[in-house]
Amino acid sequence: MADRAHLTDVEALERFRTSLMLFMEKASGSLNEVSEEVKRTRFWLQSEQRLTLEREMKRKQKELEQFEAEYFSARLSQLTQKKTGIQMIIRKKKRELRELEDKMRAVQSWLRHFDSKVEVEARKVDKLQGMLDSDMARAVQFLNEAAKAIYDYSSNSEGPSSK
Repeated sequence: MADRAHLTDVEALERFRTSLMLFMEKASGSLNEVSEEVKRTRFWLQSEQRLTLEREMKRKQKELEQFEAEYFSARLSQLTQKKTGIQMIIRKKKRELRELEDKMRAVQSWLRHFDSKVEVEARKVDKLQGMLDSDMARAVQFLNEAAKAIYDYSSNSEGPSSK
């Protein structure tokens, strides 16, 4: 049985530790990006998209009311050609309003289901972030200590055997 271990490449352990640290940094950045994207999406659903659709609906509603008033005037004046064109525009505006209402309902549905669908997955990202912050940090610390112990062992074992 040998009196000492044969250690040749402490640098490999150091390279692995360095690679692990780089991985942790990149993974942490990616996980933070995912978390921020979840927050941005929630804000977009709660505020930006809803407000944009509401403004668009009000604008379309005003346009529809103007064309309906124009149609009423054309009916009174018996301008059949103008009535037909305005009727087509009114149908188009009503269809656009229905489409906006459908979009609004979809946004509201997404927001209602956001917690049960997106947040469940986002919690998994948070758990992974926690693992990176704790377990991987401990792994790096372990590798530091192992490299130091191996270096100390190889330094001490060369000294006495050369006597």
